[in-house]
Amino acid sequence: MQAQNFDPTKFEPEKTENTAESHNEITDFLISEKLDGIRAYWTGKTLLTRTGNAIAAPVWFTAPLPDIPLDGELWVGRGKFQQVAQTVLDQFPDDRAWRSIRYMIFDLPESKAKFEHRYQHLTHQINTIEPKHIQVIEQRRIASFTHLEDWLQHVDDKKGEGLMLHHRGNFYQAGRSDQLLKLKRYQDAEAVVIGYEEGNGKFKGIMGSMWVLTSDKIKFKIGTGFNQYDRENPPELGTTVTYRYNGYTDSGIPRFARFIRTRTNPDI
Repeated sequence: MQAQNFDPTKFEPEKTENTAESHNEITDFLISEKLDGIRAYWTGKTLLTRTGNAIAAPVWFTAPLPDIPLDGELWVGRGKFQQVAQTVLDQFPDDRAWRSIRYMIFDLPESKAKFEHRYQHLTHQINTIEPKHIQVIEQRRIASFTHLEDWLQHVDDKKGEGLMLHHRGNFYQAGRSDQLLKLKRYQDAEAVVIGYEEGNGKFKGIMGSMWVLTSDKIKFKIGTGFNQYDRENPPELGTTVTYRYNGYTDSGIPRFARFIRTRTNPDI
């Protein structure tokens, strides 16, 4: 199941006689923090990436998991995506590195129950497992949009990714669902590197910015978000990169675009 971006026009803070049936109340949702990790599907025997590749996890890591399918995220902590990606996608597992990984579970793919009941069952099932590297992502109900904004601000202040809103009555399904929403202070997207510009001052002689092209054929320049290594070793032409932005300009260019990472693996 994949999330759609949060659209506040689909919500009504209070119900009235004229409220459309398609609208929701914020209290209809269970909400959790969005984790910046690697999506992992447990088949009951094997951990798989979102593209179906086997994850070479140590035996001790998966041994406590139940023999039922689970959906979750392999995660280290806020702002540590590169650490979890390097550890989880390594075909020769580093036992010591895996000690910092947690499997944060959020759903039961084969259950026919509504999400609220799936969460209750999942919590009961996983809380009986002793190892603390296997956990259920906490889901909360909140009373208002004000509380939603306050929580989002708290997560943002802690360098978190955002929030996930999962409708209590939603059934598990493949693909995107308008009953599973993601809410962030910013947006992420991908583009292909098509050129570079040399920097000035302390960046003279190395990359100052890169030109990219989106799938919609929008061409623009990214000049921030790079560390020294990125500037001295820029992604090759044709490489797909992930960038972060805040809305669009009147001409359709992503505003305040900044580099996040090179996408070298479809599971990232």
